[in-house]
Amino acid sequence: MAEETDYLAYMNKGNYAMALNLLDQALLQNPEDPILLYNFALCCFQTKNFKKSIQVLDRILSEYPGFIELDNVYRLKVFALVELKDWETAESIIKERLQVAVDDPKLLSFLAHVYEYTHRLEEAIEIHRRILRHTPDYKNSLNSLGYLLALKKKISAEERSEAIRSLKKALELDPNNPAYLDSFGYFLQSIGKPEEAWKAYRKALQKNPNHPVLLERLKNLKK
Repeated sequence: MAEETDYLAYMNKGNYAMALNLLDQALLQNPEDPILLYNFALCCFQTKNFKKSIQVLDRILSEYPGFIELDNVYRLKVFALVELKDWETAESIIKERLQVAVDDPKLLSFLAHVYEYTHRLEEAIEIHRRILRHTPDYKNSLNSLGYLLALKKKISAEERSEAIRSLKKALELDPNNPAYLDSFGYFLQSIGKPEEAWKAYRKALQKNPNHPVLLERLKNLKK
């Protein structure tokens, strides 16, 4: 129990390397404990050892199909595959899991991410619309929908209104989020409002001063 408390304490502090050491020791004593294995996989993910994380998660899926955190096991595996840019495998698992967890916003968000990074912009947009139909205040999709609409070469008046509504709602829910401010700035820039875009970028940069994307956006806007 003390070891469990220790590794969880380190995880809560974000010290995943130390948590991994303690989990290693705990697994020597209890190698068949799926909770220990899941936390080990989570710490591997957090320390960017995505392949090891997937190996451990696959063991859980194979040996402990009744594990209470099975949904999170699949989500973490998909996340690791996305980080490895294994888009095809990630998409396959997501679609399989959506047959069980229909309209799971986290799985759908991953699917939209896969579509975005495999250049299927319209499909990514539709996934975020699907999420928002079921979860209207889902901040990630509000932000992503507005941003992805801004990426379109041709945007209709209706889509422009949709993007503004989505981005403004995301900022109402989380007004100081630098990612949301960045998206809003990018949208304003895309529709020819550079001064308003500048204000959004500057506010975002105050929250995240060294973000390379924001710095590049401001540089380009000056030009």
